[in-house]
Amino acid sequence: MTRAAVQVLSRPAVLASYRARKRTALVAAWVIVVVALMVTLFPLLWLFEISTKLPRDAFKTPPDLIYLPDFSKYLSIWQTAGFGQAFMNSIIVVLAGVSLTLLIATPAAYAIVRFRIRGERYIKLWLLLAYTTPEFLFVIPMYVLYQSFGLYDTQLGLAFIYQVFAVPFAVWLIQAFFHEVPRELGDASRVDGASELQSLIRVYLPLAAPGLAATAILVGVNMWNEVTIALALTFDQARTVTVAVAGFRGYAAVRWQEMTAAAVTAVIPMLIFAGLAQRYIVRGLTFGAVK
Repeated sequence: MTRAAVQVLSRPAVLASYRARKRTALVAAWVIVVVALMVTLFPLLWLFEISTKLPRDAFKTPPDLIYLPDFSKYLSIWQTAGFGQAFMNSIIVVLAGVSLTLLIATPAAYAIVRFRIRGERYIKLWLLLAYTTPEFLFVIPMYVLYQSFGLYDTQLGLAFIYQVFAVPFAVWLIQAFFHEVPRELGDASRVDGASELQSLIRVYLPLAAPGLAATAILVGVNMWNEVTIALALTFDQARTVTVAVAGFRGYAAVRWQEMTAAAVTAVIPMLIFAGLAQRYIVRGLTFGAVK
């Protein structure tokens, strides 16, 4: 039998083996995805189950998997512990904080990319170190400072203090996105008479828009979930939703149904926001990966 005949006879076997390997890889990928989803969603599902059960059934062992859900706590939390005001405070603080972060970080990142600042490598390292600095290190001195300037327990004060960790993180991300914009485009705009500000607005911002959107989303999620600074620098008027969730814990008992209902409610806006902005997150985080 000739070599050509052997190759012709072996092609179906090779094709079948390739399809079997592909099918096995697909099944393994789906198994990993399902396991990852179960591990990720289990805490949220557990919170939801506790929030919709009666107090006597919330921590029953073994738990009742089939029960009549009670959603009354999702309505009552808006009338107790100032949860509604705290929810609006979080929205205002996040919107103001993200806007301020982008306003500061975008020109700073542009300067790092365009002007070839000496020591750029060390600046990036400092940005990472500043972002990873523990929050409690500056909360106490800022508490004294805020009391003196009247920024304690204010939404504006929270939006300002969040810049301590938001700006370094945003500058570090945005400058990476700006690096992927061809420098020749910026040079061409300068030759045509555009100023550096016009080059930033007309060239860099449109091309790096997905990266800026991803940065805004990540910064906003961090601000929404932050609790240490909000707990230290607010008391009543500017409490955020994360602090309000802890407010359902009393001196003698913990109102588990209200606390878990508030926790689930606090997560929902971020889930909706991430779902609507998913394509911007993916485009932003993969921006420049493939030219």
